[in-house]
Amino acid sequence: MKKIGIVTIGQSPRPDVVKEMSFYFGENINILERGALDGLALEQVKELSPEAGMMPLCTRMSDGTEVIIAKEKIIPLIQQSIHELNENNVSIMLLLCVGSFPYFESDCLILYPQRIVDRCVESLIGRTHHLGIIIPLPEQEDWARDNFSLLTPQITVTDISPYGDLSQLSHAIKDIKDANCDLIVMYCMGFTREIAKEVRRLTGKPVILSNSIVARTIGELLE
Repeated sequence: MKKIGIVTIGQSPRPDVVKEMSFYFGENINILERGALDGLALEQVKELSPEAGMMPLCTRMSDGTEVIIAKEKIIPLIQQSIHELNENNVSIMLLLCVGSFPYFESDCLILYPQRIVDRCVESLIGRTHHLGIIIPLPEQEDWARDNFSLLTPQITVTDISPYGDLSQLSHAIKDIKDANCDLIVMYCMGFTREIAKEVRRLTGKPVILSNSIVARTIGELLE
């Protein structure tokens, strides 16, 4: 039985996302999860909140509470989670976050979702296309826009919490719908197939769901 290690930037386990992704992994796969915030109380997590100039990331605690943390503050905690999974002899590892991270030390291959998703978008659109990007936090807009600015100057960004109510969608994607985007990318691993389905329904446009693209890649590697 092959082992895959999954590192979340929040607390593990993440059944809201991993259960959907595991559909693509194939049979006889043992999934081991670790979280950068495992073992921390909410008050301790608040100390990891972003300060000026830091990149905010949206994640959740094991009880479902949404928290905002700074990427720069959790790098050592992610590395510790990776070490723990290496000790369990996983054959491949996934960092469960779309974001720009350094290469971590690991005994096995680590998949970084942003690199997979970005290459997928790059293969689909050109400079005449209009790209829609859905992110979890408005503070991430400049980062998301910069990531794709070389592909096309026509970019519309909106934000939706992956952990909120679906009723927020209709208002949040109005700009994307009005822009008549050619392609929409849901730029967070926390977005689910249910949310993506609703975005497709409301816009009538093709949608890339980050965790689905990444999960299919993992399935290929575990074949």
